[in-house]
Amino acid sequence: MTSAKLRYFVSFFVYLIVGVLIILLQSTGIMTLQIGTVSTVLILPLTVYAGFYFGQYAGAVYGLLMGALTDVYSSMLMYNTVILTLVGFFAGVFITYLFNRNFAAACVLACGSSVLYFFAKWVVAYAFSDPAPMFILTHFSLPSSLYTAAFGVVMFFPFNLFFKKIPVSTTRQ
Repeated sequence: MTSAKLRYFVSFFVYLIVGVLIILLQSTGIMTLQIGTVSTVLILPLTVYAGFYFGQYAGAVYGLLMGALTDVYSSMLMYNTVILTLVGFFAGVFITYLFNRNFAAACVLACGSSVLYFFAKWVVAYAFSDPAPMFILTHFSLPSSLYTAAFGVVMFFPFNLFFKKIPVSTTRQ
């Protein structure tokens, strides 16, 4: 195993540990980062950046593992597992085939995935079964989407300091 592959796997393992710690801090109530009815899901931008830094397959594996761990604490069975796996995979695909690895691409991916995550959650859980779905959309889902997107953009800077040097294959996967 070359030193580049070893550094890649060690970096991915460290990134997994960071994700587990973030999920545990948020789910136990130590670091909820909630403002009124608006809350953030910090594992979502972490999954986007897993695809961003490690590629589509590692992003999908990260999304699968972190989604399954998030579903342990969630009321919606399998939602986070499926959506985070897709987010990690497609973030890696977009970075590999469409975008450059820069701040603008990170902003677009973090904001787009946040809107997609919360809108899909609203459609699946509330749009057709709740008596006031528009109230939930405007007072919970959209503000939480914006809050998570803002945290995702801010989280880019500390993660980019550590993970921008990860050796990613230059050939298309």
